[in-house]
Amino acid sequence: MEFFKSLVGGRIKYLLLTILIFVIGTCGFSVGMDVWREWRTPPEQIVGEALMYAVEAPIYSYQSEACRISNGETQVISRLHGEKNGENVHLSGTVDVVDSTVEVYQIGDTFYRQDIVSGSWMEMSGYDAEATERLLQEIDPLGCLVYDANAEVTELEKERVQNVKCRKFQVRSSGESTFLTSVWSEFYYTLWVDKARRLQQVEVIAGDHENSEEQLKLQVVFDWNTPVEEIHAPV
Repeated sequence: MEFFKSLVGGRIKYLLLTILIFVIGTCGFSVGMDVWREWRTPPEQIVGEALMYAVEAPIYSYQSEACRISNGETQVISRLHGEKNGENVHLSGTVDVVDSTVEVYQIGDTFYRQDIVSGSWMEMSGYDAEATERLLQEIDPLGCLVYDANAEVTELEKERVQNVKCRKFQVRSSGESTFLTSVWSEFYYTLWVDKARRLQQVEVIAGDHENSEEQLKLQVVFDWNTPVEEIHAPV
């Protein structure tokens, strides 16, 4: 009887060991396949998917800061907080170069701006709506995240952003934004992309057309985890 127990017990131990090795091997194979797929995916595709996700994602928020660097001195242009929920967008913050605050809502195809003097809200239509849309394009940092298809993409060393491990890429491009390219040229994008291929942080540096000593620096930090309440018209 003792021999039988010892034999059965030994077999069970070996069976459990075999199962454990199989489970570990399967997990290791799965992780290895994920790494292999990531390694085989071209950097251009990863960056493109991350940018597309930022455009199409239904809910997220972000913080941005834009600066002008001239002769080694830094001047803050704007500090903005943006939120998106579905088709609706809320953008608020300060535009330091004109020493004023800005707050804009886009509810579907309708724009709302707050009057700086009276504080009252105005629904934009016709020419005013077009002007507001141009303003939104000019101050919204996400408008900078568009570049031409022939841009050079280089993968750099991995880094952590907001405690998230990211792959880091640099993109050199002439830019696609009409407003920005009228003043700035030679855009250098640095993008931090997480495992889910979402942008965690973006830094854009561009040179001035006429003054080689002057640069634009824009930094955008994304928040995919904090809930964004439904965005409604302010009036």
